[in-house]
Amino acid sequence: MKNVSLAFGAALLLAVASGSSAGAISDSSKRSIGGGVSLQANAWECNLWAKACDWKTSTKVYRGKQRQTMEWVKNVAQITGRGGSVSIGGSGTGVSGSGSAGTHSFEWTNTNNWTSDLAGQARSGYLSLVWGIETCSYASTAHERLGIKGTASACAG
Repeated sequence: MKNVSLAFGAALLLAVASGSSAGAISDSSKRSIGGGVSLQANAWECNLWAKACDWKTSTKVYRGKQRQTMEWVKNVAQITGRGGSVSIGGSGTGVSGSGSAGTHSFEWTNTNNWTSDLAGQARSGYLSLVWGIETCSYASTAHERLGIKGTASACAG
């Protein structure tokens, strides 16, 4: 029994230290924006972490269950660190970002497409007490010819 407990403890420590997606926290919101089109905002972040936590957000547009191409699809990710010193980064071509000590925003507008995704990582400072982050996705889209535009949001954490 002692070996089983030791193995479980080691696995849990490894998951926490690596920012594993085990037990991830997520939120999703889907809104009808007209013409049978819906806009979906998604936010995801790791649950248990010690030094690093991956985060992801996405914006998706559908007509029924099919992907709907729009003139533009915008995803704004807002990541807020809770407690201590948190460094928050985002990656991707065309991604712009800004932030203050505790909150950082990243955005990407994709043209003539149905989706806009962002991802990054939050890292805690040395000997810093960080008890989590909040990841929010703010979605917006428009298609002038179809006369459709709308917004949606989702927050995890």
